[in-house]
Order: sequence, then C-alpha cells, then structure tokens
Amino acid sequence: MIGFVLSGGANRGALEVGALQALTAHHIKANLVVGTSAGAFNGVYYAYDPTPAGLDQLAQLWINTKKDDIFPGNKLTMAWRVLTGQDSLVSGDNFRRTFMRYIPAGARTFRDLKIQFYAVTADIVSATTIIFGDEPDTPVADPVLASASFPIVLPPVLIDGFQLTDGGATAVVLIEAALLRGATELYVIDLEPDVSKQQPIHGVLPIAQQTLITSLREQLIDDLRDAAKAGAIVHHINIRDFADLDLFDFSKTAQLIEAGRAAAEQYLNAPKPNTIRPLATASAFATTAPRMPRGGRPLRE
Repeated sequence: MIGFVLSGGANRGALEVGALQALTAHHIKANLVVGTSAGAFNGVYYAYDPTPAGLDQLAQLWINTKKDDIFPGNKLTMAWRVLTGQDSLVSGDNFRRTFMRYIPAGARTFRDLKIQFYAVTADIVSATTIIFGDEPDTPVADPVLASASFPIVLPPVLIDGFQLTDGGATAVVLIEAALLRGATELYVIDLEPDVSKQQPIHGVLPIAQQTLITSLREQLIDDLRDAAKAGAIVHHINIRDFADLDLFDFSKTAQLIEAGRAAAEQYLNAPKPNTIRPLATASAFATTAPRMPRGGRPLRE
C-alpha cells in the first residue's frame, strides 16, 4: 500500500504541488495521504482529485493566492494584536474565507474524498497530536484549517473544546500515522530546509520558526530510520529550494511549483529508497562538522 506523507512548509507548500505532479506523471498513486500544515491543504485536494487536471487546478489556486488572502495586515496591526492579547499575529478570518472558497464543492467530509486522507493537528491544551480522517463523516474544513494554522501567526481552531493548531508543532512529517494505517511504501515529501545557519538569528518570528524546525529535525530522522527498520520502503524526497523565502512572500509561487516538480523528477529518475540523509563519521567530524560552542558536540557525529 502506497502512502504519501506531505510535510508542512507554509508558503513553500507550493513545492509539494510540483512534487505531486511529478509523482502522478510517473504513474505513482497513493492509497492514503497524511498531510501536515500546508501538506494537509495539498493533501485534501489531491485526495479529492488525484488526476493531472486536479493538480493543475491546485497549482492555479496556489498561483492565485496573495499574501492578504492568508496573512492580512502589517507589522503595526500585528503589534497591536500582541498588545491587545490576541491569539495570533494575524486574524484567521481571511484564511478561512479563502479556504472555504477554494475547497471543492464535493469535498465536505472525509467520506467524499477519493483517497483516504488524514490531517495532522496538535491540541495545545492537552499537548496531544490528534489525527483526523478515521471517522469518514467528519467535516474536512476545520481539521485542515487547524492543521495549516501556523503557530503564533494564525490562531488555533476550536473543535469541541480542543484548541487545535498546526500539526507541525509536534511532527512536521508524521510518518507513523501512515504506517499505523497500513502503508508499506512511503513517499515522504519533506520541505525541511537546511536548518543550520552561519550567523545568529534575530527577530521574534525567525527565532520562533528556527527553534521549531530545530526541535523537529532529530525526530524526523529517527522516524525515517524507524520506518525503514520496520520493513517499509521509504522514499525520502527532501526539497530545500527557496529556503530563505519570507513567510509572507507569495510572489514566487509558480517558480516554487516548478522547483518542486524538478526536485521530485530528479529523485524519481534515480530512486534510492531507504537512503536516509547520511551522517558524518567520527573521523570526519573535525573537517566536516559546523562550528560548535566550546565544550559542545552534536547528538550525532
């Protein structure tokens, strides 16, 4: 059983559209899809219409999306929301309106989707990862909105008293969810950029974002290796293009889609399943590892 696992990536999520187009062109179709954050947004569209025409429509929706469709306001309005005790830097109203306008009319519940789809969310009250999709009559809109609600920037979504936010808060690529639901071959579309930096990071949002990415990086590597050890065939397609793209920049969407397609094509033309990002050996550590603070060593060398 083939499972697609689609990571988060905020506005870089357009890279996944190109990757899905490449997979479809190679006649690789998922039996189930697990999506987190932007991956949930892309995943629900793919699960409803996993055809080239459906993906072309998804690509056009991304291209037509502008900053204010998702992130209205400016630095002053964001500061005012912080000072007045709001739950996020921007209101979630525009995002909800945009999503409800874009979602296919026939995709109202998980039962309506052509392929089994799971949206990953995180409840910040109970500190629990919560998966939606096992109960087919559940409406899809709120779980996907919650999964894509980037912490701090967009507010959590309330469902039955749970305060749900971006699933990337606990697992940006939830491989385990696909394995537990029967997937034996995984195509993991991972938009994690190179998390290492050469200079100190400044600014509340960049520091928060970098802290989250750093905390999830080791978990991702462990999950990939655990999946391979469990006997699954794992295709790890890591797309790092446009790593420095500003979160609020939606001007390069067409280039993102093309870059995602090219990266996936490169892998699919010479696939290397169960090849997880290589780690430096101890003998190579002195010459290949980044600079460390005095007395510090990385977890893996």
